[in-house]
Amino acid sequence: MNILVTGGTRVLGQPVVSRLVQGGHHVRALARSERGVELLRTLGAEPVAFDLFDPSAVSAAVDGVDAILHLATHIPATREMKELASWAPNDRLRREATRVLVDAALAAGVGTFVYPSITLIYPDRGDYWIDASTTEPDATARTRSTLDAEAEVARFAQAGGRGVSLRLGTLYGPTSSQTQELLAYAGRGFALVPGRAGAFRTSLWVDDAAEALVAATVSAPSGVYDVADDEPLTRSAFTSALASAVGRSGLRRIPGLLIRMSVGGELAQLNGRSQRVSNRRFREATGWAPAVPQARDGFARLRAATTAQAPQAVRPGPP
Repeated sequence: MNILVTGGTRVLGQPVVSRLVQGGHHVRALARSERGVELLRTLGAEPVAFDLFDPSAVSAAVDGVDAILHLATHIPATREMKELASWAPNDRLRREATRVLVDAALAAGVGTFVYPSITLIYPDRGDYWIDASTTEPDATARTRSTLDAEAEVARFAQAGGRGVSLRLGTLYGPTSSQTQELLAYAGRGFALVPGRAGAFRTSLWVDDAAEALVAATVSAPSGVYDVADDEPLTRSAFTSALASAVGRSGLRRIPGLLIRMSVGGELAQLNGRSQRVSNRRFREATGWAPAVPQARDGFARLRAATTAQAPQAVRPGPP
């Protein structure tokens, strides 16, 4: 397949591009800088430069393409998340860029359009399992734009294409800056984990997310699917796994008030919901399964990698 990828130089985009190339596909990926061009060439992709908001430029970019993966994001830094305006570039990528891409894809006869949404749009459901086919989303000001993007993907499918939206769990892994921030706090003895102890947190290893996006591109029928690990952990269990990753027996939870002051009340509330999301429908549709089935395993991998990279102490020789 000839595949166009936006966001191919980002944390999620890089493993997606790499897997697509390894699978024998020709990948054309958006590059915004010389560094991005070199990175994409290293991954085996064809770098292309165009404005995602320019319909003429986008039409030229999708010419001859069989599938589009719209992975471009602009998530603000943690210190900026409190300000609603800081989310405007990301909202524009979700709303406007998705619309422009879908218009161009329909005009060019592109067969497949894949978009990564988020499970954070779901309401707090306590211990109940959540599934896109049974649970309506409850988005906030900062996440409503992803539903607008999903609607564009649905429009593509209604026009005869294969449109797939994947609601991904909270990504984590060695290349994630958010994970590094979690580990940095944990190293100092604190858990940056909002929500009550018994609330479920749905996570997803970055490479498992990449495998899911490739599977969606190749074989998933049109629709909205949930992609998450097999066993979402409660905040208490997640905090214990995080403590183990930094070699601690336990962590002190950062008070909710401080988290709200840092990222804002709406975002703190959103990230504190109990969301026990099931991946069953996507597994059945594609045969995908996570290599890292739950966060305990993921943090164990991070711990092992850190230990392996740590310099070994040199024992003094005999006097």
